[in-house]
Amino acid sequence: MVSWLGTDAHGLDRPPDLRLLLPAVAAWSAALGALAAPPWLAWSFAGVLGGAALVALLVTHPVAESSALALVATLACGATVAAVAGVHVHRTAVSAASAAAEHGGETAFRAVVSTDPRARAGLSRPGRAAWVVPARTAWVRVDGVERASRAPVVVLASGDGWSDLLPGQSFEARGAFLGADDDRLTAALVLVRGPPERIGEPGGLQEFAGGVRSGLREASAGLSAPERGLLPALIVGDVSALPERTAEDFRATGMTHLLTVSGANLAILTGFVLGVARWARAPTWCSVLGGALMIWVFVLVCRPEPSVVRAAFMGSLGLLALATGRAQAGMRALCVTVVGVLFVAPGLAASYGFALSVLATAGILVLVPGWARAWSSRWPRPVAEALAVAVAAQVAVAPVLVLLSGEVSWVAVPANVLAAPVVAVVTVAGSVLTALASVWPGAAAFLVPLPGLGVSWIALVAETGARVPYGALPWRSDVVGGLLLAVVLVVFLVTRGRTRRVLAAVAVTVLVLGLAARCVPGGWPPAGWAVVACDVGQGDAFVLAVGRGEAVVFDTGDDPDLVDGCLHRLGVRTVPLLVLSHDHADHVDGTPGVLRQRRVPAALAPPGFGEGEAGRLLAEEGVELNEAERGQRFRVGPWLLRVLWPEEGFVGSVNDTSVVVRADGPQMSVLLTGDIEVEAQSALLREPEPELLSVTVLTTPHHGASTQVPAFLTATDPTVAVTSAGRENSYGHPTPFTVGVLEEVARVHARTDLDGDVAVLGGPVRVATRGPDPGTGPQG
Repeated sequence: MVSWLGTDAHGLDRPPDLRLLLPAVAAWSAALGALAAPPWLAWSFAGVLGGAALVALLVTHPVAESSALALVATLACGATVAAVAGVHVHRTAVSAASAAAEHGGETAFRAVVSTDPRARAGLSRPGRAAWVVPARTAWVRVDGVERASRAPVVVLASGDGWSDLLPGQSFEARGAFLGADDDRLTAALVLVRGPPERIGEPGGLQEFAGGVRSGLREASAGLSAPERGLLPALIVGDVSALPERTAEDFRATGMTHLLTVSGANLAILTGFVLGVARWARAPTWCSVLGGALMIWVFVLVCRPEPSVVRAAFMGSLGLLALATGRAQAGMRALCVTVVGVLFVAPGLAASYGFALSVLATAGILVLVPGWARAWSSRWPRPVAEALAVAVAAQVAVAPVLVLLSGEVSWVAVPANVLAAPVVAVVTVAGSVLTALASVWPGAAAFLVPLPGLGVSWIALVAETGARVPYGALPWRSDVVGGLLLAVVLVVFLVTRGRTRRVLAAVAVTVLVLGLAARCVPGGWPPAGWAVVACDVGQGDAFVLAVGRGEAVVFDTGDDPDLVDGCLHRLGVRTVPLLVLSHDHADHVDGTPGVLRQRRVPAALAPPGFGEGEAGRLLAEEGVELNEAERGQRFRVGPWLLRVLWPEEGFVGSVNDTSVVVRADGPQMSVLLTGDIEVEAQSALLREPEPELLSVTVLTTPHHGASTQVPAFLTATDPTVAVTSAGRENSYGHPTPFTVGVLEEVARVHARTDLDGDVAVLGGPVRVATRGPDPGTGPQG
């Protein structure tokens, strides 16, 4: 990764050149501070730093000239970046787009697309924005006047025509401008309904890049899932066809960097070009020109993402060093890259992608040479180097990753070691295939199975690693947690001999005890749980224990992360049957969370469910979808499931077509009711077998809304009633009327809005609660 930058094998044995580290740190810190402060304060701070740099330069003594120049460079870099960041923040704050957000309401605007539109996460719903389009406004109509405005905005759009836009294309639309309080460099979020209008023609270069990306997608279409979406992601960073389950597997195994093209991709490709030039004995200028062309094409096709920008800037420095015949130390080039990039785009200082890219590169440059040399005495040199690269990158980025995931993954290292050799081959072969697809699509479609084999291996590594029990350990996900982990890692890196062995033993002991604490009784979930109501906010998600690591899931709430977290706490890795009561967001939009890193062979849903977005998602993931019919019976582990509703030919509201299931187990029976209201409840009361309604556990219909038939609730005669609702939800669920009825008919009434996750245990029947999670309310 560093050899083509001009560092030879002997240079790797020298200590890293850290003379430019302080200017890089100063520039990054100044950018972060300026982005969080008013512009006038950023400019004042820049003036103070600039003045201090001038004073330091004037009073420099020849004896301390080297140290003084380092101080001057540090102060000057901080001052420059702070001033530039203040300009960016000020320009955004006074733009017409910001003025439109302050005025409120809808207004017309014209904008230019900045990067490729991407599909919004989650299932699409009528009226819900389906596309996220980063753009820069050209003009915005404020108070009836078109005001010129070059300000970054994020368009949240629904309608046709958005997915085909290319960077550099202009369009007009009308939308509601909202403030973007969490991003000082985004003038507004713009909600647009309907297609873009008066679309401009794309530039020739962007049209070429779009054609290259499209050609690779078409060539990959002949592969099976997930390879057809994974190959474009690995080669050009195009994740538009990547299944959500595969993306989750890569996140769980610390392999997400493979889905975001970065320095590794560019190093492989540019190293390949330089290697060919060296093999052909081409002159130096030819090698430099070929490398520069590769960098330019790479940025054009893969888009200027933060990691791509970092890689391109650093690669350009390497080529400059090659052209001038001056060796370019890796850490010096990285520090210059950080300063140079932040001079131009100070907003990248707050980008996780940029931080991860820089830290991973720094870790590899600083740690790999010594580790590879030491470990090569135990393992073959290629194995030692691959292991050193994987460990060094993971160690360097770990403090930032905990801010994103709240956990430390130990599976990441072996997973990346197993994938790394194949990634290099796939990168070169996939890039050749991409070029071939642009000129000869038929040949590319014929040859795509070759890199497809490597992609299959990478997907298998990610899928297997994601299913390793306790593959990640929980950690604080705030700044304190990140700093604490950084301190722990630094201590391990700087200690030697017996001290390091003692610290390692202590760390292993703590980890083992932590894992043991999660496996012994007294924590969550309680031993012997049979039914759990997940706290998913304003929605439903119920879990019936089938066996070790297996459970039936009835509804999924509307947030994939919340239901995934609940199932993760319960240790559920296989869902033999997923029941979705009806196609409302608060019951099915969390389905991607159930599918994460879990095997879900079959699902049960009302007739016509397969035509909706959730049904199409199940089909894409290979889940067999069965239509619920009254009278159906399913045996799943210890549970006998019987479908009581809806009856054939019933026509009513979507709520009243909810699938109602009675589940009979060895210790209790459960009535899962979805959102049935007065009409369906009344019909069930007229059943020839009303005793089917009498159960041990009742899941309250429609989150405890007032649309209940008291006689129906009484007929269920539950020992435990469980109501799933979001705290302080705007619907007022559960209503006092329903709560009053339930407290009369049930011995225990538990509520997720007050109790968090609720578990029902058998023999004798009793209830345990986990306590509310602040992250799930208020809702609705």
